[in-house]
Amino acid sequence: MPALPDVSPVEVASSSNAQPAVKTPPKLSIVPQSAYTHIIESGESLYTIARKYGTTTDAIVRANGLASADRIYVGQKLEIPGANGQVQQPKTDTTKVASIAPAEKSAPVTAPRQSLPVKQAPMTNNETASISQEKPAEVTTPASNENADKFRWPLSGKVVADFAASKGTGINIEAPEGSAVRAAETGTVIYTGSAVEGYGNLILVKHENGYVSAYAHLSQISVAKGDTVKRGDAIGLTGRTGSVATPQLHFELRKGATPIDPVPLLAS
Repeated sequence: MPALPDVSPVEVASSSNAQPAVKTPPKLSIVPQSAYTHIIESGESLYTIARKYGTTTDAIVRANGLASADRIYVGQKLEIPGANGQVQQPKTDTTKVASIAPAEKSAPVTAPRQSLPVKQAPMTNNETASISQEKPAEVTTPASNENADKFRWPLSGKVVADFAASKGTGINIEAPEGSAVRAAETGTVIYTGSAVEGYGNLILVKHENGYVSAYAHLSQISVAKGDTVKRGDAIGLTGRTGSVATPQLHFELRKGATPIDPVPLLAS
């Protein structure tokens, strides 16, 4: 509470025949040598004074032998125990908030290679639509050069993503939407559909030499599971289904469960 008005704590007794007698209440104080004297100013309370010097009201009451914490007045001198003459500022919250560093981007994880159809790690739109940042030197596929010892190209177009850029799965051949996609070799259709994430409309053909060829991102499929197709037969049309933004064919050759770079095995 605020200090009382400026009044003297002394009691004065007067009589016509005697000098005034001053009675001072006994001061039972415990004041260490490191105490500091504070003179109470208008508007101060014992609480604000204790807070100013970093001590407690009880400590000031005991050090000055005060009868009560609210019986103080302006101009009164108080001994502040333990202050050493230094004004202590109120304590503030110095809790530090730990900074959270942005998580480092982890390297992409390549899904284990398995026999198709399986859920493969698809090429993202950034890898295909922004292929200019990582695409190999442009290669134009031959239109119809065939060789009995090798697979034929599934269509004529520009290779925009080679085996490495496709994360070791196959190659991407850019062609106008609706271009005919042809079987790379005679075989049996073992899968058609769009259940493999990222591949869009997909055809899988199993060949007698143990290879399986895959044709993805098609806009249209013109064969069914169980059909026998011959080398060069039209099996679908190019599109941009799945994880690509522009018309293209994702073509794979697999030996068992292992993806093989198809380019050395294609007739040229």
